[in-house]
Amino acid sequence: YGPSIEGASVNKLGEAFATDFANSTTKIGQISPEQKLYSASPIVTTNFNGIRFLRLSKKEIDMGIKNIALVANKDGDVTKVTEMNDGTTKQEIFCKDDTFVIPNDLALSETGRIYISGQNFTENTVIGDGGLWICQPDGRATQLMKFGRTNGIELSPDEKTLYLSEAFNIGFTPVSNKIWKFKVDHRTGMVSSQELFVDFAILDGTQSVDVDGMRTDIEGNLYVTRNGGQEVVVFSPNKVVLSRIKLNIKSAANLELAGDQGKTMFIVGKCLDDETKGCVDKFENNIPGKAFTLLN
Repeated sequence: YGPSIEGASVNKLGEAFATDFANSTTKIGQISPEQKLYSASPIVTTNFNGIRFLRLSKKEIDMGIKNIALVANKDGDVTKVTEMNDGTTKQEIFCKDDTFVIPNDLALSETGRIYISGQNFTENTVIGDGGLWICQPDGRATQLMKFGRTNGIELSPDEKTLYLSEAFNIGFTPVSNKIWKFKVDHRTGMVSSQELFVDFAILDGTQSVDVDGMRTDIEGNLYVTRNGGQEVVVFSPNKVVLSRIKLNIKSAANLELAGDQGKTMFIVGKCLDDETKGCVDKFENNIPGKAFTLLN
């Protein structure tokens, strides 16, 4: 993988995937159980980032579809990648909106809705350099709120809570990193009651270390990669730090719980000994992830 490795994700079988395969942001690769090309975009400006696999309907299975993934494309859309049982894949735009700000990562609801983060990494961050969007199952996109840079995004297992990270730069250096939580209306998908979940300046003085990928397990614990901090921080739903998982990679970009039981955590980021390459750390967890469990 290349140094822009991102989008750690899992399908129903527990296979793990990431972007920047073969040092190309146009390519998605399988990490486990074997490393190989999964799908490549024919558009040279494609810059794949966050990935989420969908739960298939009986109709889709009967049509010979093996997997459907939605992928945040920094080029300005969310791309739908459909894999057939014969191994061929097809790519098409799932949703796109003029208000999108460099789509970054995705949170998937059991309803088929997706929530989207985005960030424009500027010298001095202003409100509007990021935001929160929702795409309905039919591809209709709506901007819900404007923020500074938004990156990590995830739903709680009961889907009553949405987590979203926000960061601000001054002189290209991050000076603020927070995670917000929102109440989710399961009927409409709309969010409300914004509340501070963690401010890293107050927690441990690491506000200059970006929050990147976020995932939850089935007990509602939130796993957060710190891009540059060489760790994954695990929070309980009531904001308590449960653990800090030290890593062998330099810049942890994203993570996912995969494997045949959904308990194997794959953390992706730049390699510690060679920043021109992407590496993957593996950690055995004791609780399965939300995404794997939802798909099954």
